[in-house]
Amino acid sequence: MRDEFDYDDDLNYSFDDEEEEDDFGMTFEEDLYLMIREKLRDTIQEFKSDYPALKKLETHVTSFKVNAKNTDDAKFYPLAAKLLSEHIKPLTNDSEEILEIYENMQADIARFKNQRAHGHEGDFYLTA
Repeated sequence: MRDEFDYDDDLNYSFDDEEEEDDFGMTFEEDLYLMIREKLRDTIQEFKSDYPALKKLETHVTSFKVNAKNTDDAKFYPLAAKLLSEHIKPLTNDSEEILEIYENMQADIARFKNQRAHGHEGDFYLTA
């Protein structure tokens, strides 16, 4: 246990998101996967009344489950994102909107391999 409190060291907080670990104890992979799911959910909610094909996408996304026991976060979440992508890929033939969502989602999935890669923002795959 420390006997002294060093103000220079102990109060030198960095609020730069790129350097900070996630405050909630999430790994980068978990955070990225949850962001992808959130973008899908928000996009579907925003546009499903205008694009009926998104109701089918919503059903596919909500029914998606991954069961990969004894897999660490670094492997589980990239696998889950890949499987989710493959799960909705057949729907890309149903509408241009789903195809666009699928393609935009791929930019975020690429970030599992390269954390510095720029994910997709906005348009038809909403920023979380």
